[in-house]
Amino acid sequence: MAAPLAVNSGASLWGPYKNIWTAVENALLKRQPEAVHVLDLLLKKHKPDFISLFKNPAKSPQQHEKIQKASTEGIAIKGQQGTRLLPEALIKEAFILSDLFNIGEVAAVELLLAGEHQQPHFPGLTRGLVAVLLYWDGKRCIANSLCTLVQSRKGKTFTMDLSPEVESMTTRFTDDLMESGLTQKILTLVSQIDVNNEFDKLQKERGLGNEKHRKEVSDLIKESRKSLAESLFSWACQTPLNKDDTLLLIGYLEKVSVEADGSLDSVNLYLFMALLYCFDVSFLESGTEDRDELMHQTPLLTERQYVAAIHQRLQDSQPWKLSGLQATIRLAWALALRGISQLTEVTALAEFTEADEVLAEMAVGGNAFLFLTDAVVASEIFSQEEFFIRRIHTLVTDFLTRMPMKVG
Repeated sequence: MAAPLAVNSGASLWGPYKNIWTAVENALLKRQPEAVHVLDLLLKKHKPDFISLFKNPAKSPQQHEKIQKASTEGIAIKGQQGTRLLPEALIKEAFILSDLFNIGEVAAVELLLAGEHQQPHFPGLTRGLVAVLLYWDGKRCIANSLCTLVQSRKGKTFTMDLSPEVESMTTRFTDDLMESGLTQKILTLVSQIDVNNEFDKLQKERGLGNEKHRKEVSDLIKESRKSLAESLFSWACQTPLNKDDTLLLIGYLEKVSVEADGSLDSVNLYLFMALLYCFDVSFLESGTEDRDELMHQTPLLTERQYVAAIHQRLQDSQPWKLSGLQATIRLAWALALRGISQLTEVTALAEFTEADEVLAEMAVGGNAFLFLTDAVVASEIFSQEEFFIRRIHTLVTDFLTRMPMKVG
């Protein structure tokens, strides 16, 4: 027999995600030792939420009927005895919210009840307008949690100075997410989620309030997208993407456009930098004790198929939407090939490394450095991200030292 339908007054699309983000902050950012166990339990419980990433509970005829009758028959609330009758107005709002966000009818009721409960914190807003904020705040919390978990991974570019046990826990957890198609999910979500489209939908259903409410909703949507993109960037900084995921990222970047001022927006800048870090072999020169382990984890150095597939894709004459972006990626690849050619440990890739000159010429001819100046360095968040600056610095200095004859 199926369990009776019950409503979570904490809103399953908001409350649990808020709790996860609090646990991530406490364990990883504030480094509270007692918070690690809480985080471990929450990650095990909510792993499906990270794997399905932003997927909403589906609508169903059974739920629709149950909510429809809740004004006369009532509905069970988790943790409370008996049933609660729902006002007709709330039921009507729930169906609108369910259609608006394409979520299950029960989840919509939960958001409205949570919105009602949170109303004192949002003077002047109806429960429906608060529910809209909670919906996107839930998305923001899961995206921020994912991003911080990925940043805490053991890897080649940075460390959060966590204990080996915590680092191992988050690395294992995020490895499982990546094996479940995380790259594809992130690239699909940042393509699909658009502030203007979301606002159009909300506007039609009177889901937007005053100027302050509009700004809060807009900020939550933007932060959700940015944190998803930053998750992929942080992953690439720590562990290069595999062949298929690198090709997916290239496929996304082929279609990217710039803002009105000619610069990349924050999401596209993070994803562009993610690809540059996939091609980064500068860690080889640092001579750290884990150099051999890092080399083994870098497909650029160990997988002939990876090099062959990326090389073929980047040599393809098919123009990208932004020729300067295509040129800059070719430059990064040419410099990676030049770096590999100087390694005594890597000898089986000569047929590719010998093409570095040709690619570099295509890159310079395609105005790679102009693109770096106008679209990358001019982006409003470029100077705020240390690892953007480091990577572009390496790119330029590598070009000067490894290909001095091309400077002119």
